[in-house]
Amino acid sequence: MSNIYTDYVNKIAITVPERYIDVKTGESHAVSAKIVEQIEYHAENSTLSHLVLSALHHYLSAKPAMIGGSAEILQQLAEIKSILENGVYQIKPAAQPRTPKDQTDAARLLNMKEIEDILEAFGG
Repeated sequence: MSNIYTDYVNKIAITVPERYIDVKTGESHAVSAKIVEQIEYHAENSTLSHLVLSALHHYLSAKPAMIGGSAEILQQLAEIKSILENGVYQIKPAAQPRTPKDQTDAARLLNMKEIEDILEAFGG
């Protein structure tokens, strides 16, 4: 069942259904009580046009950079999108595994006497 909210001063009417479809994702959501409360408030105070335009501005403007895992996921999705649009993908070279020669060179850099002294100092 839909409810109609009207701002008579600015000649604006909004019909609010029980559920709506997010046009960016295609998912269906229930209209929360907080949204209905805000629409009622702005309809009574003749500021419904400001609420609608503010909501549209927030919805359509770019989101600020997120912190944490979400930003990385969005960055990866942007890369996938770029690959799909441009059809170009460059494989980054992986780190080369250490060869036995590299390992012996690293072992030579260690002074075994120093290691023994450190172990003895810590009771090893």
